[in-house]
Amino acid sequence: MRYSVKINNFPINLYKTLSNFEKYDTIRENKKVKLFSDFYLPLEIEKIINYEVKEEEITYTKEQAKEIGIEKAKQTLEEQITNKENIVGTYTNYEETEDAVEVEVIYEVLEEIGTKEKLVF
Repeated sequence: MRYSVKINNFPINLYKTLSNFEKYDTIRENKKVKLFSDFYLPLEIEKIINYEVKEEEITYTKEQAKEIGIEKAKQTLEEQITNKENIVGTYTNYEETEDAVEVEVIYEVLEEIGTKEKLVF
């Protein structure tokens, strides 16, 4: 974890070393310095975090890839749905190519999108 300071978009690094990892992903978080509720100074503090990335090659059959793709897509969708009882239907489509499997999962979900308003005549 490293820090830097930006003054008028001019960065000043507070570190001297590079990452220890051969392959890594960098996450940057910026925080502006606030003086009042709406007044920000032209000063930012940036926190820099490097995470090591390890590459691994795995070969699946098309059937295994299809099942894994469907399962991961369902997990991602279910994280976004707050009320699971409102799921009305689930549809899955997949397309196989020579070296890949493309998976599409569709959830049909009921949700209230209306608003209540008082009408005055």
